[in-house]
Amino acid sequence: MNALNKLLKIASICSSISYNIIKYKLKLSTFNNTVITICNSLVNKNYMFTKVIQWGIQEIHNESNIKDNDELKNYFKSFSSNVPYVAYDLEYSMSILKNTINYAKNNNDDLVIENDHVPINSGTVALVFKAKLNNAPVIIKILRYNIKNRIQEDMDDLNNFFIRKFIQRYIKINLKNFINNNCDIILKQCDFNHEAENALIFESNLKNKSNIVIPHIYKHYTEVLNEVLVMDYLDGCIAKNVPIEEFKTYAVTLQTFFFESLFMYNVLHGDFHLGNIIIMNDGNNIGIIDFGIVYTLTEKTSNDLFNILFLSIKSKFDQILKIVINMICVNKNEHETILKTIKNDEKFMKLKNADKFTANILITCVNRIMSFDNIKLDTNICNLFLCSMSGLQTIEHVNDDKSLEFLIKTYIQRSIKI
Repeated sequence: MNALNKLLKIASICSSISYNIIKYKLKLSTFNNTVITICNSLVNKNYMFTKVIQWGIQEIHNESNIKDNDELKNYFKSFSSNVPYVAYDLEYSMSILKNTINYAKNNNDDLVIENDHVPINSGTVALVFKAKLNNAPVIIKILRYNIKNRIQEDMDDLNNFFIRKFIQRYIKINLKNFINNNCDIILKQCDFNHEAENALIFESNLKNKSNIVIPHIYKHYTEVLNEVLVMDYLDGCIAKNVPIEEFKTYAVTLQTFFFESLFMYNVLHGDFHLGNIIIMNDGNNIGIIDFGIVYTLTEKTSNDLFNILFLSIKSKFDQILKIVINMICVNKNEHETILKTIKNDEKFMKLKNADKFTANILITCVNRIMSFDNIKLDTNICNLFLCSMSGLQTIEHVNDDKSLEFLIKTYIQRSIKI
C-alpha cells in the first residue's frame, strides 16, 4: 500500500507539471503563472522541493526569463519566509501554543499570543508566532507537524523521482547528493535545543558589540517543550525587504560580524543571508537571527578558509583550488585527478578568467566537484564550505558586488588600524 501511495504521489506530481506546461504551450497561461503554479504544486506535494527550488533559482536567476522579471524575482524573494503550510500544521501549532501558555503559567510567566494566533512567518521547518512574554515582545517558533518524518519520506520519494535527470539538466549537480546533504541540514534545523545553544554562543561572543543584536533565547521553554523556541522579538525590517542603497550603510558591520565570528571565535552562521538579517528600527543596529545551522571550525578548517581568502587577494586560483580539493575530498589519491578534470572543464576556464574573483566562483567549483560520481567527499566540510561562501556572497552583494579581493583587503586594513 505504501508503494502504491508513492506511485500515486509521483503520478500526481508529473500530471501537475505536464498540465501546466501544456497550458503554457497553448498560450492559456503566462510564463510567470506557469512557473509559480508549478513551484507551489511541487512544494505542496513534496516538501523537499522547497529546498530544491530555493537553491535552483540561485543557479538560474541570471537567465533571460528571470533576470528582468520583477514578478518572479519578488515571488522567489519571499519564498523562503512564506513556505506554504496546511491545516494540520496550524492545528498542531495551536495545540503546542496551548501547552506553551500552560507552561508559562506554571513558571509564573505571562504569555499572550498576538496577531489572532496567525503565524507572522512560515519557514521551512517551523511556523512563527508573535507574542508578549511578561509584556516584552517575543516570537515563538513551533516545528511543523511530524516534520522530521515528512522530510525523510519526501527525500526518499525525491531520490526515486524519475524526472531527476530533467531537473539535473538545469541544475548541474549530483541531485542525489544534493538532496541527501540538504536533508541533513534541514533535519539539523529541527533541533531547537541545538539552535538555542548556538544562539547563546553568538550572544556571548558579541555581547560587547553594541551595533549587533542577537535575540535572547529563553532556553528553558525549549528544554521542556522541544518543539518550541521562544526568543526576543527584534523590532525592524528584514534586510531583503530594504532597498539596497539604504542597506549599504551596514556593510562594515556585517563584514565585522562574519569575519570575526569565523576567525576570532571559529564559528560560522551557516544560513547567513538577507532573510536572516534585521535592520533595527533604531536606525543604528542590525540583528542576526536563525541559528539552526551553525558550524564550529577546527583549527585546520579555519586556517584553510583563511588561506583561501588571503590568496584571493592575488587571485591565486590554482593554489586556492588545491586547498579546496584537499578540504572536501577524503581520498588523497584522487586529488590530482580531480584537479586535472576541473582544469580541463570549459566552464572552469571561464571562471578562472573572470574579471573578478568572487565567492560564487568557489561555489561553482565545489558544486562541480560534487557532481562527480564515485568521489568520496567529506559532506560536513562541503556544507560548511558552501555555507561560508554563501555568507560571503551576502557580504559581496551589500558591497556593490565587489570582489573577494576587495572585501578581504578592506577587512585586513580595518583590523590593522584597530
